[in-house]
Amino acid sequence: MNGPAWRTEPPALAGTSKPFPHQDLTGNMLNSAALFRGIPVETKKTVLIVDDDDLVLQSLDMRLSMTDSFQTIQVKGCNGALSHMQNAPSIDVIVADVILAGGTNGIDLCQRAIERYPNIAVVVITADNEVDCAEIPPRGVFLRKPFSGERLLESIGLALKRVSPTFQA
Repeated sequence: MNGPAWRTEPPALAGTSKPFPHQDLTGNMLNSAALFRGIPVETKKTVLIVDDDDLVLQSLDMRLSMTDSFQTIQVKGCNGALSHMQNAPSIDVIVADVILAGGTNGIDLCQRAIERYPNIAVVVITADNEVDCAEIPPRGVFLRKPFSGERLLESIGLALKRVSPTFQA
């Protein structure tokens, strides 16, 4: 496989609509279609994706768009995210890199998002080995790069369950 896992699908499945199997956190086999089956289109979750890398923004957007369960908003850096959060009436999930340009880091940005949107689900991503998951907000899910699209979906599902225990992915 060429490149990090979070940038590409396995070669055998590239260009196909066949979902690839993956184990959930309890070891049960699932696939991307099963992760968010049952979310009606009219109740799509709005996901704010925040990173400084255009390739990361595009690949996360592409992966989330494949499920038909999310509408995504891509913003570059902390300033873009803060500006968007001032005007957005609601955001269901924030996926933010820890290291961001613009005066604050992704962990602080997620804390501000929680203050603005009390029921927001939080996924913090990073490739920095110095970052400890203990630093993220208690409701947050920590995801170290590189990661697969399936792992991203699992993490979002877990984060949504932490803010809404009745959420069914």
